[in-house]
Amino acid sequence: MIYLIHGANQVDSRRFLVRFKSSYQDVQNIPGKNLSSSLLQEKLGQASHHLFGGKSAFLIENFSGDWGVFPKKLPEGLDIILWSEEKIETGDSRVKSFLFDQQRKATAFRLVDAILFKNEKEAQVLAWQLLNSKEPPEKIIGAALRGFLLAFCAKGTLRGVSIPPFVQKKAEEQAKFWSRQNLKGAILELLRADVALKEGRTAPLVFAHLIHRVVSL
Repeated sequence: MIYLIHGANQVDSRRFLVRFKSSYQDVQNIPGKNLSSSLLQEKLGQASHHLFGGKSAFLIENFSGDWGVFPKKLPEGLDIILWSEEKIETGDSRVKSFLFDQQRKATAFRLVDAILFKNEKEAQVLAWQLLNSKEPPEKIIGAALRGFLLAFCAKGTLRGVSIPPFVQKKAEEQAKFWSRQNLKGAILELLRADVALKEGRTAPLVFAHLIHRVVSL
């Protein structure tokens, strides 16, 4: 089976992808950029020999929408998960589509997810919506600090940390976008933003600069 997770609402599609992947025993990644039918056939051929037991899948991120790369028959017991930040048209009966186009209500946690997944455009929009709805800036800073600390811990191990399994999986996925040094830099930028807010600087401007600097690390 081919599962397509796509749409402009990247924050929620990424969240869904983390949950979806957790249902598989083994997930291997194939780069979506410049994906060819020969490369995919090679990967699928290898998988059919050494993957066994439990549910297994290949994950192809940044899928371009070229359905011609897929063979008519997939190896038994192997699924393909596709992720794209754009809406992809489907015409294959083997494809189950999960479209994330509609934006949900902005929350501090969705904003933090957007930053940790390095989606600056989405993060800037969510920050503006939150501040426009009178969300306390200190609540946003607190949620962001928690998210970055979890990602920093995930660069090592989250064993012994009392958090739900989904939160742990998400932190591990987000940590892949960062080095330990960059996470330290992001936490420092959060502290600087907190000081700036306490000094009375304008919250929208503080968060706009914060998001840009942190995502650029």
